[in-house]
Amino acid sequence: MSTERHAVRLRRQYTGEGRQAALAFYRRHGMHFGLVPDTNDPQQQAFEAAVLHTLARPHPALGPLKAPGAPLGLVAASPGVESLVLWPHPEYVTDFLLRLLPTRADDGIAGLPALRAVTGPYQDLVVRLLGRAARITVRATGADIERTRAAALTAGREPLWDQKAAAVGERNAWGTVVDAFAPGESALWSRALRRPGLTDPAATAAWSSRAPLPAELEGPKPQQLLPRAVGPLAGAVRGTVAVTPADGRGGTGCSTVALQLAATLARGGMRVALLADANDPSSPLGRQGREDEGPWGPVADGLPTLRGAALPQDRNEAKTLVALARTQADLVLIDTGNGAYPHQHLLQETDLVLAITRYDQRHWIMDTEIIDQRPEHAQMWAWLDRKYLQNPPRRELNEEQELLTFLDVVFADWVTTRSWTDDTDGLHWDPDWDLLAELAELEARDIEKLPAEDEEPDFDAWRSQFLASVQDEGTRRHPHLWPQVAAVWPAHSRRRNRAGLMATEPEAAEQEARCLELLEAVEAEAITRWGPDLWREHRHQWVTARAANAPLLQPYEDLIERVDIPRPGPEVADVLLRSVHGLPADRLMITLNRVRGDIEPRQLADVGHALAEHGARGVAFVPQLTEPAELPWNRVVPAVHDGPHAAAFARLAVAVTDQLTAGQSTGKH
Repeated sequence: MSTERHAVRLRRQYTGEGRQAALAFYRRHGMHFGLVPDTNDPQQQAFEAAVLHTLARPHPALGPLKAPGAPLGLVAASPGVESLVLWPHPEYVTDFLLRLLPTRADDGIAGLPALRAVTGPYQDLVVRLLGRAARITVRATGADIERTRAAALTAGREPLWDQKAAAVGERNAWGTVVDAFAPGESALWSRALRRPGLTDPAATAAWSSRAPLPAELEGPKPQQLLPRAVGPLAGAVRGTVAVTPADGRGGTGCSTVALQLAATLARGGMRVALLADANDPSSPLGRQGREDEGPWGPVADGLPTLRGAALPQDRNEAKTLVALARTQADLVLIDTGNGAYPHQHLLQETDLVLAITRYDQRHWIMDTEIIDQRPEHAQMWAWLDRKYLQNPPRRELNEEQELLTFLDVVFADWVTTRSWTDDTDGLHWDPDWDLLAELAELEARDIEKLPAEDEEPDFDAWRSQFLASVQDEGTRRHPHLWPQVAAVWPAHSRRRNRAGLMATEPEAAEQEARCLELLEAVEAEAITRWGPDLWREHRHQWVTARAANAPLLQPYEDLIERVDIPRPGPEVADVLLRSVHGLPADRLMITLNRVRGDIEPRQLADVGHALAEHGARGVAFVPQLTEPAELPWNRVVPAVHDGPHAAAFARLAVAVTDQLTAGQSTGKH
């Protein structure tokens, strides 16, 4: 049996998918990422685990799904490097969706809380979590959704899967699902969802009370699933890729993207050559110890198929090195550098150009809609908070209170200065007595915060030392007031610090008086806006919480949703094309780096289509990640297979190799 036929047959045993789907995966990826890939993205893993957990343990009002021959209603899955497709049994799609998609009734939320669904262009359904990048494609149609909606309404349940914002209780319900997983369990649930071909009714029935067992997911030949150098990505795809800043300037992360992309391809056994300017301080080649092997040297520990070479400054010599690299590697990656280390002339020697640009949310998001689902009394409290901040009641202090507050402020400064000075006996410090007349203008950020009272056993001694340092000047400036203020200030300072109050922060009684003053000032407006009953019933709760500095609105934070309204694809494409002016459009794939949050798949596809109309090859993005920040300094990290950075760059590697394959099939340069 050929390698391809054997791989397709084995994958189908695990996934249950059709032959064409399994064959398409193998012909696209080979064994580069493994035959039945797990997800390396923790967010995606948690989502997949929650999906199967919800199907295995449906809401009691719905009960288990009885689908003969299709445990939990699934007949197959298509696990990819950057995707997961689920295939429900065609006769039980409505029942399957009814147990997966969230609905609400008096008995609580059924389905997976915070899951949202939208039909795609290819008779499929994309399900995702609110505000998260994780997503799964379900082979279902708009008609299936409407049948599910009708079934939910008939059962007296409100569909939640198409609401813009989270319904009341959804966020907490989602947290309850993921918090139920013991360490390591989410990986097992996720793997089980990706391998429905291995499950049987006995196993899935047991999952209603326990997590899947590793042995249940091992399958017939687990060693043959591991990533290795077999198939298209390990040899059939060849080419030269330039990684360059879109605007010619540094700081976009080109070197990190080039290194991680090279490492991702090399982890599957592909021979990769990384060329970069060794004089560039951001280049990984500038810091590595190099072996004397002609131009080549190691780039990362554990990746022998990834070699690096320094680009010569001479243009002809650089072109010669690129030609040599083509003969010795499957894929050549060129970090062209920026204006200070220019090698942009090498763009003409490449098959694909990754133009790395900064992500600017303003170019992708047209507006943000605020959906406030908090109860009316909580909205009234928030309104009072805003009124208080806009027009805070003036703090009236007598002379003694002013001097006590002044001492609080300068003592906090004295303590900070003392902590910076080793020689406390020789501490030279003088307070700014002019602050006494400016206390009302002081902002919180201008005032030092004292350590907690129980953290410093010498606080009382410090207070004595502090008073001694200001005694003479205080007596001179305030001869009649100073004796009584100096006598009461230590106890005053101790009491306030134990209460966690900063220097100018009012105490509870004073704060309560100020809040009551505000209530009186806004009462007429409040009654008009909120009604007399709500005002009378809930206004004093706000005063009490404000006086005690209690987080009154915190329990309601998850009921405020900010829904981004995406900008049309052609508008985004126009902005992106302006940022890459001068780069070869026919070989151009714009790559957004350090994307915060998420870009909707439909918007990304629309932008890609709009770019294609201008001759560009498409758009990809890399999310904001903490892991790659120190990669150029670390020879070990690039070889790591797991984690968010590995998952992100695996997706980018797939996009790059797809473009190279498409270029070869169409005969492009």
